[in-house]
Amino acid sequence: MTRISTSAVRAGALRGAIEFRNSLQKPADLTYYLIGAGGFAFALWFFRNDTVDGVGISVSAIIFPSAIALMTLFVATYGLATLVSTEREDGTVLRLSILPAGTLTYAWGQTVRTLLELAFTVGLFTIIASIIVPDLWIRGGVGVALALGFLLLGILACLPLGFVVGSLFSNPRSVGGWGFIVIGAIVWASGILAPLTEMPHWAQVVAQSLPLYWLGLGLRSALLPEGFAVIEVGESWRTLESLGVLGAWAVLGLVLAPLLLQRVARRDTFATLASRREKALQRV
Repeated sequence: MTRISTSAVRAGALRGAIEFRNSLQKPADLTYYLIGAGGFAFALWFFRNDTVDGVGISVSAIIFPSAIALMTLFVATYGLATLVSTEREDGTVLRLSILPAGTLTYAWGQTVRTLLELAFTVGLFTIIASIIVPDLWIRGGVGVALALGFLLLGILACLPLGFVVGSLFSNPRSVGGWGFIVIGAIVWASGILAPLTEMPHWAQVVAQSLPLYWLGLGLRSALLPEGFAVIEVGESWRTLESLGVLGAWAVLGLVLAPLLLQRVARRDTFATLASRREKALQRV
């Protein structure tokens, strides 16, 4: 069993790497990556000359951690959910489920592909941001190392949401509708667009149960001056809590993703797949 699991992880990692490499050769996918990085970079450029009174740090430097958190959520949750639902509709998930440890292979493949997509997109965005914003790395090497750690944990923590949403909807059109509303609600209540302390109490409770808030908090703690902690809940960066919650979500994702996909595969049949495909063709 251990040998099968190890082989599934290796095969999944290879599959994810190949799929990402192939996506770089597709103009549509490459344009998607460039637009994602370029859109956030434009926001930094727009506010590059604005500074926070009494602090001496640019508004762009404050936006940067939140931009990375949003980018991570969008790719690891919305993007992954769309991909999973698409491959449910075309039968990829069902066909792989027939193979030994097929769902585990698929889950690892999508995880690796998502990691590579984010590494490429966030890396490109960071390079552009470093040119636009001179005071981006005021915390030095320690801040960079801490930010990388939070980012990796944050990616793995957001993946369960992507698998959940992708498993709930049988086609990407539903993800584009209801899924986008769910993601928008998570962003609104996350403390990314406005300090969490200004949100209703119930929204604070919900936000602190989800990984996006803790990812944004961790990135802000790594990249912003210590004094900015006063606007956070408890006037503290709560670094240990951030690591703990993100780590718990990451472990949950690694365990939950194959189980969710197995459940989806058991519920789907080739007959239901053919029925959904026929309905999709009728809509076209």
